[in-house]
Amino acid sequence: MKKRMNMARRRMNHVINELNHALFLSGCQEISLRLLREEGGLRLIIQASFAPESAHAMERTAALLQPAVRNPALVETYWELAGEDQYTSDSEMALVGQMLDTAEVLLDGNDVRMDLYISF
Repeated sequence: MKKRMNMARRRMNHVINELNHALFLSGCQEISLRLLREEGGLRLIIQASFAPESAHAMERTAALLQPAVRNPALVETYWELAGEDQYTSDSEMALVGQMLDTAEVLLDGNDVRMDLYISF
């Protein structure tokens, strides 16, 4: 169990880093993060407002974070290898989406709210 908790923490750190980067690129001036340790995993709640011209990019991010099928084997193999120099931001965000056990992304105008979960 301790090894799974450590891996969940490492994954969540990666998720936070990538989403902060993507949100700031989308013109966010302020990002609110709330990280909760729950009984079975870690929950990250993000709220932010993005620039109107970034609406399409945020819609794409929302889709990538909520894939129809999650492939845990893909994550185990590739998540530490992905980097900005090697991959497009879409492929990195797609990998982040695969790392999550559940994701709910709500877009309301220029506001975004994400509820992301990684289990132990």
